[in-house]
Amino acid sequence: MRIPRPSAVAFAVLALVFLVGALTSAHHSRAGYDSAPGKLVTNNGVVSNVIWRNPHVFVVWDVKETSGNVVKWTGELSSPSTMLSEGMSRDTFKAGDPITATFMPAKAGTPHALLIKVVRPDGKVVIDLSERRNLLEQ
Repeated sequence: MRIPRPSAVAFAVLALVFLVGALTSAHHSRAGYDSAPGKLVTNNGVVSNVIWRNPHVFVVWDVKETSGNVVKWTGELSSPSTMLSEGMSRDTFKAGDPITATFMPAKAGTPHALLIKVVRPDGKVVIDLSERRNLLEQ
């Protein structure tokens, strides 16, 4: 029986660590969103759908533009377990709920967003990730 060389084993472990690190980094990247200071967008709309599944929760809301056209925005949040720890549940939003959303818009100009803060018309904050991410002060 031949015992592997320590350098070959070390190389294999190191390569595996870099591969897993690269995959994890790519999945959690904000590269597709405009995170530059002052680039956050806020709009008002009506929830049309909530997608509550791994790996992320999505809130879909309709925004009526001044032209009368309705734009369907999709906002990405964290995983369901993280959103539960933030105080959300599957029933937090229902179709027809009016919201004010603050988010990082997609760099591509599409109506896709990384949600930062969601507020109800009565001023109740549903989710606010700005303090943790230190975003609204930028």
